Amino acid sequence: DSFSVYAWRTLGLGLGLLFVIACGASATATPRPTSAPAATSVPVPTAVPAATAVPPAPASAAVGKLTLMLPQLGNERWDNPLQNGAVLSYNRLQGAELAARDEDSKLIPGLASEWGLSADGLTWTWTLRKGAKFHDGKEVTAEDAFWTFQHYFGHDETRGALDIAIAGGIQRWAKNTEKVTMAGDTMSWTMVSVNSGLAAEMSEAGPTAYKIMPKGGDKYWEEQDSADYDKNPIGAGPMVLTKQVIADRMEFERFDDYYYQPANGLPEDRRMKFAELDLLLVPEESTRVAALQAGEADIVPASLEGRDQIEAGGGRLVFGREGNYLMVYTVGAWKPEFPVTDKRVRQALAYSIDKELMRDNLFGAEVFEIKGWSIVTPSSLGYTPAADPFPYDPDKARALMAEAGYPNGDNFGTLIVDTWVSASFPFMTESAQLAASFWEKELGIDVDVRIGDEADIKKRVLTEELYGHLLWRDNETRMDTAGGINYWLGDPKLDSRLHEDQSLFDQIQAAASTIDPAARSKAYNELVLRLKDESYQLSFGYVNIPWGVGPNVAEWTPFSLALYPSALHTVVLK
Repeated sequence: DSFSVYAWRTLGLGLGLLFVIACGASATATPRPTSAPAATSVPVPTAVPAATAVPPAPASAAVGKLTLMLPQLGNERWDNPLQNGAVLSYNRLQGAELAARDEDSKLIPGLASEWGLSADGLTWTWTLRKGAKFHDGKEVTAEDAFWTFQHYFGHDETRGALDIAIAGGIQRWAKNTEKVTMAGDTMSWTMVSVNSGLAAEMSEAGPTAYKIMPKGGDKYWEEQDSADYDKNPIGAGPMVLTKQVIADRMEFERFDDYYYQPANGLPEDRRMKFAELDLLLVPEESTRVAALQAGEADIVPASLEGRDQIEAGGGRLVFGREGNYLMVYTVGAWKPEFPVTDKRVRQALAYSIDKELMRDNLFGAEVFEIKGWSIVTPSSLGYTPAADPFPYDPDKARALMAEAGYPNGDNFGTLIVDTWVSASFPFMTESAQLAASFWEKELGIDVDVRIGDEADIKKRVLTEELYGHLLWRDNETRMDTAGGINYWLGDPKLDSRLHEDQSLFDQIQAAASTIDPAARSKAYNELVLRLKDESYQLSFGYVNIPWGVGPNVAEWTPFSLALYPSALHTVVLK
């Protein structure tokens, strides 16, 4: 049977994997949506209730320290164009964005009190709220927002965003920027082409923290690898960086003047209820779980393997629903010399993996859900159950490979798979190794799984260096998937593009340009079904992120659709 065939590979994952299997057998499924979400409109501010008349707690009421341990901290830079890797965990502590989010990922006013879209769908206008402050006490203004967006996406001689940015998202939006302007309390951003997902991308619900920086915050670069802003990263977020030891830790203090509080007309106090936060780099899960049990950590990414040890220490697991997903694709797949240029090969790679075995033997049913198409999960724009992953069908997979001219893997060559240890996706590298064993057995192809550094791989994947390699990675889930689909599959000039099908480029652009809510939902339903069939990205499922929470934390409700330790303003320490 399938399990015995792969027993040697599975045993190689260690005794801990057997513990995962045992825990997963008694797992209770995490609640999730059972139907597609309602039509999603172009994001506009959701009305918020009037601020409560009860005064916020004084600064002195915030006491205690929260300690987070994470296996990745990205490249530990602070200026967005130079950031790469798992940076959201600290970026959203230090910075604040134009739009905030609620627990359902709907956009609500943030540093911008309101925003709107021009009739032609090209110009977004943001009105900056009064009273928000940076960590140095200066007020956040439209001038700061204007400077920030010029810095991120502008094209003048002092910025050169396309030349200096190593972050793919920065490059994508810079290419689509016509101009950034300012008038009074408003900042306007005009695009080259309509992209109805832009507001969500610029919010706390987006995959990147496009925080507002103080004007001139980086003092400009003398060279690409030396930015003054890294030495004194002033932001408008809920925490102030007080100490940074590269490859070890970041230490923060609560920002008492954080803007999101009733004193600024907002409906709740989102200032931290604790005074200090330590963010520690600890790659090994066993070390993190032991620290949680010993009271040396409060929140850590974990897996079901550590549940008994966590609970024995008085802790518990808390799940971040639809936190991230497996994003699997071949880099430069549009080049005809690679076998995956053939759709039959791409589909064969998907059909040949037993996703239920992967779920049950690695993750557990509480953690891994075999639903959705790639970035599109059940709570996302474009979801339909018909887009759920292909079933395990090795006979069909072998027939597809034979039709494509690679029977038993003949003449296929070696498939190189690049992956990394994820900050919030348990057993990601092991799942890549398990997939490799399926492809070797069912399709007869040679597979070489390479585990590397996340920031380094993300940088190299934007070049031709990894052409022909398959990338097995985690990625951010999100409510509005327009920006992600457009980036990975809708840009014909992207070096790491996945196809050269002009009709698909046109369909993606047409969906991104659709503003009417009902028409937009229909357009993305149709697009997602086509993307599933094309299989430029292989779809396996998403993860409800298991966070180990120590006994010192009385309350914490993380946001859904967030792969980092989110909603820390809800943390209550004992």
